[in-house]
Amino acid sequence: MDMNIYLWKEDIEDGKSVMTAEYRPVEYGKDYDVVNNPDKFQLYIDGKEIK
Repeated sequence: MDMNIYLWKEDIEDGKSVMTAEYRPVEYGKDYDVVNNPDKFQLYIDGKEIK
């Protein structure tokens, strides 16, 4: 899951995001179910892992 974060609704129209966030599987290419296997995912903000 990839997300662009905006400060204001108007910024969405202009494409001015302030950061990106990704919630992705720890192992590349694995097809885990995020609802039943949340421990298999990591959160990344602007490319940095959040623990």
